[in-house]
Amino acid sequence: MTLQNITGSMNRRNFIIASTKLTLGLSLLSPTDLFAKKSPIDSIHFYHTHTQEQFELSFTNRTCPPSIKKDLYTFLRDFRTGDTHPIDFRLMKILHKIKRETGSKGVFEVISGYRSPKTNEKLRSKSSGVAKKSFHLNGQAIDIRLTDVATSDLRDAAISLKSCGVGYYAQSDFVHIDTGRVRSW
Repeated sequence: MTLQNITGSMNRRNFIIASTKLTLGLSLLSPTDLFAKKSPIDSIHFYHTHTQEQFELSFTNRTCPPSIKKDLYTFLRDFRTGDTHPIDFRLMKILHKIKRETGSKGVFEVISGYRSPKTNEKLRSKSSGVAKKSFHLNGQAIDIRLTDVATSDLRDAAISLKSCGVGYYAQSDFVHIDTGRVRSW
C-alpha cells in the first residue's frame, strides 16, 4: 500500500463520518428550521415626555413576544388615568419605517399614546382639535417627535409612506400618526 492510498482512504473515511454527522444533525431540525430566514431584529427607542419613562422595543418583521407587547401597552398607557389598552402593532412598524426613511438614530419622544374615554372627553372640552372618536381611544394613534429629525421632516416622511393618518401640529411641535385611512392635515 502506498502513502497516497492511505491518505485517500483516510479522506474517504473522514468524508463518510462527516456526512453521517451532518445527516443526523439535519434530521433533528424541522423543515421550517431548515428553510426559515432569520428576520432581522428591529428596535425603536422611546422616551415618554409626561412620565419620563424610557422604553426600548425590539421586534422582528413577523412578531413581538406577548410579554414585550404587554410592556408596550403599559408604557403607552393613558398617563392621566393609568388605564392601559392594547396598541395596534402596525403603529410600531410605521414608526420603524419612518426611522429608516429619515435615517434617524434618535429617540421617539411620546406625547400621547392610548387615551381613555374620560381623558379624551376632558381634552375635547378644552380644545376643538380633539376628535370625539379619536384613534387614541382604540390604541391606534400616537403623538410623537423624533430627537434628531425636524418635526416637519418627520411629517413628510410619514406622509411619503402612504400608509397612515398623519397630523402635523407645528405650534405644539409633534406629529400624530394613526393606523386609520391614509390622510393628512
